[in-house]
Amino acid sequence: MSGKKCLLTLLFLSACSACLKLQARDVRIAFTNTGNTQRSEVVEMNLDSLRKMMQLGPSDPFVIRNPFGQEVAWQSTYDGKLLLYVSVRPHTTSGFTARPGTPSPMPSAVSGKMYPIREDDFAWENDKGAYRVYGPALAKTGEKSYGIDIWVKNTPDMILDQRYYKDAAGNVEENALRKEGLKQKADSVDRVSSFHIDHGNGMDVYEVGPTLGCGTPALMSDSGKIIYPYCYQTYQILDKGPLRFTFQLNFPPNADGVVEHRIISLDKGSHFNRITVWYDHLNTPAPFVSGVVLHTPKGKLQKGVDFALDKEQVSYADPTQEPRACGSSIYVAVLFPQGVDRTYVTDDGSHALGLIKHYTGGRYSYLFGSAWSDYDIKTFPQWQVVIKEKLQNLQHPLKADITAL
Repeated sequence: MSGKKCLLTLLFLSACSACLKLQARDVRIAFTNTGNTQRSEVVEMNLDSLRKMMQLGPSDPFVIRNPFGQEVAWQSTYDGKLLLYVSVRPHTTSGFTARPGTPSPMPSAVSGKMYPIREDDFAWENDKGAYRVYGPALAKTGEKSYGIDIWVKNTPDMILDQRYYKDAAGNVEENALRKEGLKQKADSVDRVSSFHIDHGNGMDVYEVGPTLGCGTPALMSDSGKIIYPYCYQTYQILDKGPLRFTFQLNFPPNADGVVEHRIISLDKGSHFNRITVWYDHLNTPAPFVSGVVLHTPKGKLQKGVDFALDKEQVSYADPTQEPRACGSSIYVAVLFPQGVDRTYVTDDGSHALGLIKHYTGGRYSYLFGSAWSDYDIKTFPQWQVVIKEKLQNLQHPLKADITAL
């Protein structure tokens, strides 16, 4: 091709590109709440469909504004979704506008990472609560901590870093003082630094140990005993926010060579994590369970204001690890929107579980979560309302109606 023809071709392509950019257009994204209750939640839509409607390329930026004209946070996920936090009153529609442009940095309502300063804990949080699982460094110590842990909080601020680093620094100072025989000073340091004590924004006071904690998946033996999963082996962060934090955990093979995988996500404003679990090398069907540990004395658990069990949920008002000192309750629940064969309390009274009798290892999704009586959910009946609404909302998700302006 001659230089003149090459130049003309480049000019033509440049002009076409400019025309395509001129064709990019604003769109309206509308969400209608046909139900009788307020909806305030992270909503998913197809990112490619929105870009196509806006006539944008795969990497062209855009901004989203609310009805007041304010720019709002949105997120693209690892699996091709666009997330938007939406509030819609009953029987009304809430509209947003998307237009080409470069989005501004937005504060994140979710966070998480691995903490090597605390035996490879992997911890994550949103504006409602925080959680952790135990890692390979802890496994090497032999400490038996199997389940998912809860860290209660009463602030929308991200607190994990502060708690971990303050606790670690306090441990160094406390241990030095104890070596010198200065017990009272060491105790004083512990009181102002330990993440097991509330310093104004919550604490770690949920007892896990050798149990399922809150929402941990597990297989069962033929005799009906829980095969407790141990610490994760590797992790991968899939979504970092600002509206959803998602990560994958991979576990070492169990005694039968079965390998467990989990993908867990936590959204802004939600009391519930979504977990998808699957197993490699599960050659024959096995019972599968998930649920919550029960810390009520054996034989004294009764259905009532502190406990609920039905075909879609197990939930419980946990008295905390220090009931007399704390005086508060941690409300926990595992929800089974995809269904289980039954829910029940184990014979030894240690767990409330949902059971799939003949599980073949494929991907199975459910929810687990918590709330604290010293934050926004004050009573167990209120927790039941939250659970009921969550299950209803899952059956009737808000959908985006996208139209060109």
